[in-house]
Amino acid sequence: MNPKTIMSVAALALTVFAGNCWAAAAGEVALITGRGTATASDGTVRSLAKGDPVYSGEIVNSGASSYVNLKFADGGFILLRPRSRFEIADFKYAGAAPAATTAPAVPPPPAAKMPAVQPAIAAPAPVARENSAEHAFFRLLKGGFRAISGLVGHINRADYRVSTPVATIGIRGTDYLAVVCDAICAHDPVIAEALPDGANALGGTVVGVFSGGIYVENAAGKQTDVAPSQYLINLPDGRQFVLPSMPHFLQVDPIPNPKDICAD
Repeated sequence: MNPKTIMSVAALALTVFAGNCWAAAAGEVALITGRGTATASDGTVRSLAKGDPVYSGEIVNSGASSYVNLKFADGGFILLRPRSRFEIADFKYAGAAPAATTAPAVPPPPAAKMPAVQPAIAAPAPVARENSAEHAFFRLLKGGFRAISGLVGHINRADYRVSTPVATIGIRGTDYLAVVCDAICAHDPVIAEALPDGANALGGTVVGVFSGGIYVENAAGKQTDVAPSQYLINLPDGRQFVLPSMPHFLQVDPIPNPKDICAD
């Protein structure tokens, strides 16, 4: 290989490396209790600490008895419950500057590869509006979160969306929670009271609103609005039921307001 070719290859490699280092972060870890990780699209896993950046395309995982509070570039917050898997599917904020001071200066050390966990029912891939300057598309794969929406989506609601295994959540400017229904949730007395005989809540999506409002859309395209102090479950078969009150499991183990526990 002649010297010019060697220099060209080296320059190309440096350009690619610099592009990765200067990629704008979607947000950062505002607070973490216990253990959390971020899994990149190539399967590499890195441990998270307070102040670490998180990027579009990563899956954030919270460990047992661990909470991960994410603050996004648009001012929004998402607090993950323990044992949650949350994908930052596609985040773009026009007001975000390149995160040169927070992005890793060198590639992370080799790490074990973690096989991606697919939701029981694949949610459609989020697609940004054509020429959209900003959008926030997320996927809740497991567990749950409480969110305070930021600037993205407040002008055009289509710019913000959370997909779960069985439903899609849109916002109307809000503070809300969403949980993928596990075994404890499926046997919750409040949920059982609201469902007809034979209905199965396991794997469904439970939502609740503290302020503002959301809508929940099932696989068939049916949308149901959820107002403050209301709770709803979207079953795996698509049926939606308004719950009479906050589910018992959320009363016993509530999800705090992300802003209240954010340590500056």
